[in-house]
Amino acid sequence: MGHVSRSIGLIHQLILQGNKIHIACSESQKKVYREYFDSIVFIDHVEYPFEFGGKGRFGWDLTKRFSALQRRMTNEKEEVESFVNDYSIDVVISDHRYGFRSKRIPSIFITHQFNLPVKWYQGAINSVHRKLMFQFDSIWIMDYSNSSLAGKLSRTKSENKIEYIGIYSRFMLYDIENTLKKSETILIASGPKIYAQQLIDEVCSKSGNETLIVICNEDLNVPNNIQKVTGSWKEQDEIILSAQKIISRSGYSTIMDIEVLKCESEFIPTPGQAEQIYLANY
Repeated sequence: MGHVSRSIGLIHQLILQGNKIHIACSESQKKVYREYFDSIVFIDHVEYPFEFGGKGRFGWDLTKRFSALQRRMTNEKEEVESFVNDYSIDVVISDHRYGFRSKRIPSIFITHQFNLPVKWYQGAINSVHRKLMFQFDSIWIMDYSNSSLAGKLSRTKSENKIEYIGIYSRFMLYDIENTLKKSETILIASGPKIYAQQLIDEVCSKSGNETLIVICNEDLNVPNNIQKVTGSWKEQDEIILSAQKIISRSGYSTIMDIEVLKCESEFIPTPGQAEQIYLANY
């Protein structure tokens, strides 16, 4: 859903530039996009089959799903070619989905990670990552040209196919300057549910007398003495916009949101998630 969130600002810009947008997404993603756009053609598309065990062993979790992920990527390439044909598509834009490209028309790969945060002895992973990226016609990096937000993850000396496009957030659609800030602290419990619940348990146990509002999925548990918000994204946006401070995981989409919102922040990386650990420290 972080990819959904960060794509909203970009889609808004593309529409303002006169483009007709088709979004290939799942039913749950479609529900969110409809809150922000009323002129979109939706194409049913299956998500990648990620599963997380909740023990911070992301590498192992992904390894176990490698065959399923590889099959999904292979099938996705065929699906995209049919989308291009059925909907007369001119350009394909993929938000870090390696298989979402066409051989017939310009295909663009969006990422903030030109370099994956792997150990020195895992260099082969980065080699495969770059090989897959460079199969696209262009690589759009969501960061400033000096890599000030993603640090070493987005930094590259390569100029071939690379464009830094700046940052994107759904909060770019709002009038941030004239939004009244309140004193509340907002906890945003996003990401895989098992890790979101862990974050709620950790922060709420230490909240003390602090005024805390938790934004999360309705099936997550929050202590009775703490306000829980589970409404639509637009309803959540109203609360987030007025927050004095936001506590959250250090996913890059959330970091871009904080950059746009200009509020206080506290990042708690997901255990075992090397990217979030690096970004929180950076």
